[in-house]
Amino acid sequence: MARNRTILVLSITSSLFAGCATQSQLPVDDLPPTAAGGPADHIIDSDSIGFYTEGNWTRSTSVSGYQGDHYLQSAPGSGNNVATWNLNIIRTFDVYAKWTSSGLRGSNVKYVVHYLDDQDNLVTETVTVDQRQNSGEWVKLGTYRMSTLTGRVTVSDDADGYVIADAVMFREIGISDDQDDDVPATGDSDGDGIDDEWERQYGLNPDDPSDAGQDLDGDGLSNKDEFVFLTDPTIGDTDADGIPDGFEVAYGLDPTVDDSGLDSDADGLTNFQEYLADTDPNDDTSGLASNSVLLTWEVPTERVNGSALSQDEIAEYELSYQRVSSSADMTIDNTDSEFVSYGGGRESTGYGGFIGDNYFIMNPGSGEISAQWQVYELKAGTEYELYGHWVSTPLRAPDAEYRYTYTSSNGSQATDAVTVDQRENGGSWQLLGTFVSGGSQAVVEIDNDSDGYVIADAIRLTGSSSTENTVSIEPERRNTYILKDLESGEWQFKIRAIDSDGLASEYSEIATRTID
Repeated sequence: MARNRTILVLSITSSLFAGCATQSQLPVDDLPPTAAGGPADHIIDSDSIGFYTEGNWTRSTSVSGYQGDHYLQSAPGSGNNVATWNLNIIRTFDVYAKWTSSGLRGSNVKYVVHYLDDQDNLVTETVTVDQRQNSGEWVKLGTYRMSTLTGRVTVSDDADGYVIADAVMFREIGISDDQDDDVPATGDSDGDGIDDEWERQYGLNPDDPSDAGQDLDGDGLSNKDEFVFLTDPTIGDTDADGIPDGFEVAYGLDPTVDDSGLDSDADGLTNFQEYLADTDPNDDTSGLASNSVLLTWEVPTERVNGSALSQDEIAEYELSYQRVSSSADMTIDNTDSEFVSYGGGRESTGYGGFIGDNYFIMNPGSGEISAQWQVYELKAGTEYELYGHWVSTPLRAPDAEYRYTYTSSNGSQATDAVTVDQRENGGSWQLLGTFVSGGSQAVVEIDNDSDGYVIADAIRLTGSSSTENTVSIEPERRNTYILKDLESGEWQFKIRAIDSDGLASEYSEIATRTID
């Protein structure tokens, strides 16, 4: 997952200092095989939670000796491509790095270790290694005291050859791999990497290693992850800030502190809003999608009936939104190409009040003559009003039936019908019906099944707003909601509060937003 480097910049006092050292291969006594780790080892691979990259890194398996399924590599550069291994526990560690070697690797690859000095100041040390050597081995970078959310290691492409970002191991000082059969030195009876006391505290089984990979609260973190990141495995949002622990860990936020109102990347969206939008809270270029809308609102203080409404009494918010049709009115006359007739009939100008040059007339009959207006370029999701126009005389049909066929909102074909008395209301537009189009076409038809003359002059369709959508939103202090995947067009939004008795406040003023 690409990360913005600003997440690595924490609040640092003026006592910050940076050290620099050149690190060659160091002896690693009693390390387990490179494909495994002991209970005191915390290996963060390039697929692990806590590993982040910025810039261009390429996945590869071409040179053997890497940790896990692959490693990442970056061409020589100026330091813009950065990989980070983030350690989120408080202890003292020997820190090791692993890479694959070849003659094209950098001889001066710089690992930057973030740690705490003896006065608890956050400091860094740069350790330079030669990645042309020691392929597939754990090379010790040093021993450091590292703190929750600040302990981490980074490497960049600032080198004279290709830089490999494979894995970093944090080996805890004072923890032995040698275990007694009854009581392990780590206090981890089942060897799953979680302390027995912690497992008992949260209802896990200290003798069952399989529960380490389970996710009790469904927040995206395994029980072992929860232990490492100091979160509660029974609560999906340990700090109750509205952001699940898994999201906070994945993006380097603190799952134990309410940081929902902060704007980590200064892009105008809070961390909570970034979570709702599923964007990166540390990347100011990772903003809302163009077809998404961020809505915020003030808490209403009064119900419709005038009684006072407090925030504690609000059971839910009801958000209503709909797209406003941008469709122009469509008029189809009997002389237009979209008008067709079958079985006979004729054009006439015998009586005035028609649309265009003339009107179409059918003699009384049993339906053997018909006429159709074929409609194209409707907008799906838009509600249309259908109007008819005819010329009236006492000889007209008292029971002319208009039938209109269209694609309904669920995708099926629907036909509605309306009967009108053409002896009346001639020379004006008369509403025949309304429908919500689920497609782009419709057909309006009329025939001569009547004992009077049937007129087929013109029809008109007027687009109105689309169907209104409603969403129920649980009340919470942020009063923020994001709608995604809106279709192009102008949209209107309004919201109201509803109490536990079903009494509502007035709707807010309508807000509009155009989606391109």
